[in-house]
Amino acid sequence: MVKRMKWLAAGLSVIQVGLIVSACGNSNNNDSPSPAAASGTAGASASASASGEKMKLMVWNFDADKTNLNGYAMNAIREKLGVDLDFYTSTNDPDAIREKLLLQIASGDIPDWWKEVPFADADKFADQGAAAEIPLDLLEKNAPNYMKWMEKNLGPDPMRYVRRPDGKIYSLPVLWTLASSSEVLGYRKDWLEKVGITKTPETIDEMGEALTRFRNDDPDGNGKKDTYGMTAVTTSGQGPSIAAIFSPVFGAYGVYPGATVDMDGKAVRGEVEPGAKEALTTLSKWFKSELIDPEFFVNKDTNLDDKVISSKVGAVARSWWEFIQPEAFFSGKYYVKLREQVPNAEWALSSGPKGPDGKFGITEGNPMLGTGIQFGIQLEKDQAKMAKYLQMFDATSFDMDLFTKIKYGEEGVTYERKEDGSYVYLPPYDKEEERTKFGIGPYYHAPASFNDYDFQAPFMTRKDLMPVKEEAASKGIGKYDFMTPLSKPVYTEFKDALDQMTIKNYINFITGRRPIGEFDAFVAEWKKAGGEQVLAEAQAKLDELNKK
Repeated sequence: MVKRMKWLAAGLSVIQVGLIVSACGNSNNNDSPSPAAASGTAGASASASASGEKMKLMVWNFDADKTNLNGYAMNAIREKLGVDLDFYTSTNDPDAIREKLLLQIASGDIPDWWKEVPFADADKFADQGAAAEIPLDLLEKNAPNYMKWMEKNLGPDPMRYVRRPDGKIYSLPVLWTLASSSEVLGYRKDWLEKVGITKTPETIDEMGEALTRFRNDDPDGNGKKDTYGMTAVTTSGQGPSIAAIFSPVFGAYGVYPGATVDMDGKAVRGEVEPGAKEALTTLSKWFKSELIDPEFFVNKDTNLDDKVISSKVGAVARSWWEFIQPEAFFSGKYYVKLREQVPNAEWALSSGPKGPDGKFGITEGNPMLGTGIQFGIQLEKDQAKMAKYLQMFDATSFDMDLFTKIKYGEEGVTYERKEDGSYVYLPPYDKEEERTKFGIGPYYHAPASFNDYDFQAPFMTRKDLMPVKEEAASKGIGKYDFMTPLSKPVYTEFKDALDQMTIKNYINFITGRRPIGEFDAFVAEWKKAGGEQVLAEAQAKLDELNKK
């Protein structure tokens, strides 16, 4: 689920430039920065000022065929900041980018800034003197809108998650604010009506009844018993995805597998909590009754999508924007693709069924999905340049005038605003090739991270569909892993083995290959395989957070 959300964070963003790592360099868009520019040596800004040259800032570009170095957007940024800008063409492969970054740092040819490296790397860069300290007062002065956005989402001290024990800050947190409320449970509303159910199921028993009718009452009307109630994925990206396995059912019993959550000051993993045994008992009963897709345990994201779009299942937990019109927000994948085959298909969204004790929810994502942004050590002595980068990050993300110029260009020439507030490209700029020539579009922002979706709403949601978006978004309720942005070497060591053990046993419990009565034995096995140390590490981190 995390990998899928990271992809979406990039896809939703109209910010593409500066995606992973940015280095200084020459202006010919090659992959080999000139030594003088790449080094970002201390005093470079002062020298530029003395010579009358403008400071040069660099951003990465992954869409060279769709960008224009001297087009309208780049010139708008230059004019706003009073700087020169350049960018490189680079691969989208994060492994290749990381390898190049490590080589640059090892050789002393340290880039001005980089982003979203593994947590262990970010800590190492700070410990080994490759990353610059970011003074809080410099940040507050030069990126005030960023700080307001962080405080809105993380509280009055948003830097507590990245502040080191010595009080210093080496990273700018990057949030994907949708993550913590993205996952919902979708029911085929047209199926509910077809089988005689007049409201969205609210309890675990009502959910079971709906799934039973989806299986037995021919909701697709083809005269065959070929539909199932619900499906899920067990593999997302390159590895097992515990959080995606029927999460709403676990939420009904108050647990959140795949996440380390704070339960009244105690760090717990939902996969080994008593409530998980109750959820697995329910799922096992449903599987035996053929309510669950019998192939769920081999599903990946693409398999699941195919089954949903081909009307093989009537309920699935996914991101809320998959179920609504793309004009309301982003892709609307299930809404659009399903209606191509079933024109009257509709979805009813839920936060998950309530269990015996009234509990409900779905495992969500931590809004701090990555390590954020770091600056090269040379910028500690070039505070003017660090400040200018902060100004660029802030302006391209939160300044409405600049934001509009970058994406839509010049009013009356490339676009117009309708009475409902929507932005519409004017001919010939309604064609992408013409926008490319003019140099506008979703490819020029830096650092491709600070997505305030309230701020960006006019660009992403048709005004009359705002209630649809808000209603769908309100259904994303649950808990997320508080450990995601924190250093966790113990968890990193045991994660793969514990995840594989959990996936294997969950599948066996649900399908009946292992009796539910052996759940306690599984918990003991999990703890012995490193789970005990993982929980101890998490508790220490939680205690530390609660003291801040």
